[in-house]
Amino acid sequence: MPMTIKSRLQLVLNLVIVATSSLAAVGMVLLIFWFEDTLFYNHLQSDLSDQIRNHQAVTKPLVLPMTDTTYYKLPRADQRLLPEAFRGYPQGGHEVLLPNKAYNLLVRHDGGWTHVLVQDQSEFERYELMVFAGVSLGVLLVWGLGFVLSRRLSRQILQPVSRLATEVATLPQQPGHRLEMNYPDDETGQLARSFDHYVLRVNELLLREQQFSANASHELRTPMMVIRGAVDMLKESEPQAAVLRQLQRIDDALQQMQQQTELFLQLSRTPDSLSGSDATMPLADIAARQLAHWQPLADARGLTLRLEINGEVGERPATMMIAVLNNLLRNAMQHTTEGEICLRLGAHTLQVSDTGSGITAALQDQVRTRGISEANPTGFGLGLAIVERICEHQGWRLALSANEPAGTRVTVYFDET
Repeated sequence: MPMTIKSRLQLVLNLVIVATSSLAAVGMVLLIFWFEDTLFYNHLQSDLSDQIRNHQAVTKPLVLPMTDTTYYKLPRADQRLLPEAFRGYPQGGHEVLLPNKAYNLLVRHDGGWTHVLVQDQSEFERYELMVFAGVSLGVLLVWGLGFVLSRRLSRQILQPVSRLATEVATLPQQPGHRLEMNYPDDETGQLARSFDHYVLRVNELLLREQQFSANASHELRTPMMVIRGAVDMLKESEPQAAVLRQLQRIDDALQQMQQQTELFLQLSRTPDSLSGSDATMPLADIAARQLAHWQPLADARGLTLRLEINGEVGERPATMMIAVLNNLLRNAMQHTTEGEICLRLGAHTLQVSDTGSGITAALQDQVRTRGISEANPTGFGLGLAIVERICEHQGWRLALSANEPAGTRVTVYFDET
């Protein structure tokens, strides 16, 4: 799952806090070790040198206890007076940790004598452990506080961006709506102004398209009404059979032109602005009427048209569904020379399958593009492009697949479930 900007910013802040506090803790620990190694051992070196110099004339084994240190002068071959825990160490400084005690040990060999200076560091070790525990607890507290602060800072930093995203997501899909523009004068404000300017341009283009579609529809309706009146008058004059067939063709083409005009007018509007202007009809009735419309052409070509209804199919927008079915059935008729064309209706799907030439895999992704078809891959194929636009307008999904053993299967999913 991709991370949001807020999550990434919070992660970066947490990493910075963790890295900084960890480096500070490591620095404090190293400083304590340096203090112990440098100052303590330098002090022991000085004290041991003083003891060797003060007891240089002593020729017998010597054990000299002091406040927190003990000085040993012993023959190298006889270490019996030296506690067993301090025996066997080479020359130099050493730290001896016992179950309940801690010592700093400094060993120096001088001729046949071994000089050992032992300093009790138990109290310092306890303080050292307390410091380490305090540093660890402090680091954990800094991490916890950093986590809380990073959440608050990331939310505060990204609040204008989140508000802009919410406003853009809820912006009504109607011309004339713009952003509120109450954003700070920074990158977020610049982004909001740029987006508002873009929304204004899109609204202008959408308004022009809607005005053009409305004007074109209005201007086309008048000559279409004149043509229809003329066709009706000619039909009433009892023309010859050949003339009547041509008048019927004109009447069918005029009806199709009226439907296409209404379709393009509705497609130019947003779904919210339609407000039920496209009346719904039972999908089964629409499908039966369209099959009856294409049945004469199918009979003339020797094709079988078949309708399958699976369960309750409900109602759909009439104009949109007529356009979808007309385009899909027309495409199927154009590319099928034998066999059958089957229209299947389901509760959430509509499917048209044929036994025609099919669509090659190379054109599967291009055939929905305006001007592209299997028969004419260079242009002027509009059927599936119109269906694709209707599906996008209504929130449906169009899918193409091969039909077995031959042909094409086109499916419209009404609900994304």
